[in-house]
Amino acid sequence: MKNTDAGIGKDPANGKPKGLFRPPLPANTTVNVTGGGIALRENCINPDDPAPARRGLRYSLTPWILGKLERLAKARFRLRQLTDEDLNDWKHLESAFSMNLAQSVNASSEIEGEAVQVDKLEILQAPATEPLVGVVDNELATRLAALKSIYEAYLWMLCKDGAPVLTYDMVLECHRRMFQSTKPAVAGLIKTRPVTVEGGGYYIETLPPDKAERFLRSITEEFTRRWDLSIRFAEYSRFLLVTEYILDFLAIHPFADGNGRTARLLSTYLLEKAGYHFARFYPVDTVILETRREYYDALFNAQVNWYCEGEDLTPWVDYYVHTVFTQWTRAFERVKEGYLQKKRTEVPPAAN
Repeated sequence: MKNTDAGIGKDPANGKPKGLFRPPLPANTTVNVTGGGIALRENCINPDDPAPARRGLRYSLTPWILGKLERLAKARFRLRQLTDEDLNDWKHLESAFSMNLAQSVNASSEIEGEAVQVDKLEILQAPATEPLVGVVDNELATRLAALKSIYEAYLWMLCKDGAPVLTYDMVLECHRRMFQSTKPAVAGLIKTRPVTVEGGGYYIETLPPDKAERFLRSITEEFTRRWDLSIRFAEYSRFLLVTEYILDFLAIHPFADGNGRTARLLSTYLLEKAGYHFARFYPVDTVILETRREYYDALFNAQVNWYCEGEDLTPWVDYYVHTVFTQWTRAFERVKEGYLQKKRTEVPPAAN
C-alpha cells in the first residue's frame, strides 16, 4: 500500500497536515515526527512476544455504527430475496456481475495509480489463457496484464470452499497469484527489508521484516479461531472480525509491494464468506477510491497506537462500516432497478 493522495491540506495554525494528530499519546508510546507525519515505532512491540495477542475490545461502537451493522446484517437476507442466483457460486458469473468484479480490481489499482480506461475492462474477463488481443500500447498492455492477474486471483479466492476460511499459506498464495506476472521477485514472499507508507503527508514505519511472518501467522490463526467461534454471537460479529483483520494486515504490511491491493482483495473475499454478498452487485473498492482521503486518515489514526497501550481502532471501524454500508445501498439500488426493469419488460400472460 502506498498513499498517492496529495489532496490532504495543512493546518494554517501549525503548518502540519490536517487530520493526522490525535490527543496526547500515552506516556509509554514513542513516535517520530518526520516530514509532517507520524512514523509508528516498533518500541511498542515486545520482541519476545510469541504472538500479537490483545485483551479487551480494541474499539468502541456508537449507536450510529451499531444501527448500520444491524441493517447490514438484515441486508444479507434481503439481497437473497431479490435474486435467484446462487450467491456463493463465482465460477459461473453473468457478464454484468463479472464486470462489477473487474471494476473492483480496477478501482483498487487506481488507488495505487495503476488503473486503465473503463472501456478496456472487458479484456480482464477473457479466459486466462487468451492473449491481450488488439492491445498495441505497451504501457496499457502491461497494466492490463497486471490487472488480469489480480482479477484471476480474486476469482481464485472467491471460488475457494471449505474450512478453514483463511490460512497463512492462502494469504501468501493470494499475493503470489496477484503479482507473479508483474512482480515475480516479491510475489508471495514476506518482505526482507523495511517498508514505509509515504505520501500525502504520511510517513509510517510498518512492522519490521523480522516480525512480519510471525505476526501475520498469528493474526491469521487468531482470526480463524475467532471466526469459528463467532457463530454463537451477534450476526455482525464476523463483519467486525474482518474489519480488525484488514487493519492488522495493513499495520504489518507483510509484503514488499501490493499490500493495499491484497488487503482489499481479502476484504472482498472475507465479507463474501461472512454472508455480505454485495460485491457481485457493486464493488466496495469503488467506494474506497471515492473516499481515499478518509481511507488513509482512518488507517493512520487507528494505527497510531497499534499494539500499544491506548490502542483504539475506532476510526477504522467507523470508516469500514460506513464504506460497506454505502456499498450495500448502491448494490441494493442496482438490484432493485434490475428487478423492476425485468418486471417492466415481462410480457403479461394472454387473457383466456
